[in-house]
Amino acid sequence: MRVSLIVSTRNRATRLPEFLACMSSLHAPSGGWELILVDNASTDGTPLILERFAAHAAFPVRCVRAAVPGLSHARNAGLACATGDIIAFTDDDCYPRPDYLGALVEVFEDDRLGFVGGRTVLHDASDARVGVKDLDAPLDIGPRAFVPAGFIHGANMAVRREVLRAIGGFDPLLGAGTSCVAGEDTEYIARAVWAGWRGRYDPRPIVAHHHGRKPGAEADRQKRGYDYGRGAYYARFVLDARSRRVYLHEWYCRTVRPVTLARLRCLRRELVGAGRYLMLHLTRKEPIPEFGG
Repeated sequence: MRVSLIVSTRNRATRLPEFLACMSSLHAPSGGWELILVDNASTDGTPLILERFAAHAAFPVRCVRAAVPGLSHARNAGLACATGDIIAFTDDDCYPRPDYLGALVEVFEDDRLGFVGGRTVLHDASDARVGVKDLDAPLDIGPRAFVPAGFIHGANMAVRREVLRAIGGFDPLLGAGTSCVAGEDTEYIARAVWAGWRGRYDPRPIVAHHHGRKPGAEADRQKRGYDYGRGAYYARFVLDARSRRVYLHEWYCRTVRPVTLARLRCLRRELVGAGRYLMLHLTRKEPIPEFGG
């Protein structure tokens, strides 16, 4: 199998039909693809909808259940059964363009790349501009570099299987469903960078994000969540002696040094997120899963 596309969903039964219709419209890349649908402990009709879709799909579909809520848990459950040479991720409120899978394969024709992130645009123009990455030009990042939050979005990212074997899965302490709120996607690609891999943001693979948050309170709440996740992500790499100096320097330059009231509020939330991660790390009961086989 050339590409495995992993999608996690939780209690989205009313919106799944539109998303699954989008999955059916994707063009198969050379080498084929599989769709892995992860039910993340849903309590509505989600499991039945997924099973019915899998039974009638014209391409391979695997349905997996992740019993523990949390996006990292769900993605790790998907990784455990993925068979593709390229492993991609999107979200259940995103609609990839029909040529999405072929575009990913095209970007990975550059053998130097271990991971790729694509363009994430708004599906509804009236939604707030959060959770998007809409740049026209590609951006590369080399080994052992600082990875800015948002460099690649988890709603549109992919890795080679070799990267998965080298660094394992997502950190269960990060992401939606945890007290750190976010940051699991940036932490994952930063771990790849510090393991020696190169990566790229490339605008060719495109998904449209239909998050539904309007400007105002909803969008502000989401941005505050990103602050907590960013601080947790920084703390993760401050703990690592190899990256500590780089991350402390970048944290200072990006948040501490430009002293404004908004920056101070942001720093406070980042420090709270960092503290949460440190406490969870000290009492860690679930390690990052390995996929070396």
